[in-house]
Amino acid sequence: MTPQTYQAAAQTRGAALVVEDNPIIALDTQMMLEELGFSPVETLASLAEAAEALAAHLFSFVILDVKIGDDTSLAFAKQLLEKGTKFIFASGYSDLGPLPTDFEGHVILSKPYTKAQIGALI
Repeated sequence: MTPQTYQAAAQTRGAALVVEDNPIIALDTQMMLEELGFSPVETLASLAEAAEALAAHLFSFVILDVKIGDDTSLAFAKQLLEKGTKFIFASGYSDLGPLPTDFEGHVILSKPYTKAQIGALI
């Protein structure tokens, strides 16, 4: 670990949540967020678990996969808006079309994404 990386880890940005049903992408995203200074970082694969976590914890930042299984995460994203939680969408699909107007200004991060891309959106 370089001194620069260690210093970034020491300055926490708060708790983060990754809602992603692909375990490899979830783990990779968790590591990127930790390197960007978030701690702790929780990863969840279902919207039901994410709703429970959101009710129990305050998150500074959320990365939310648009499609979780056969469902979309738009209802959960509305909960994030209501709580004032900063979040970005992530998607591996290029044909999603525009987001509903409730989410105007929210970015859809295309998979695969990098730590630099996440860092630029924080």
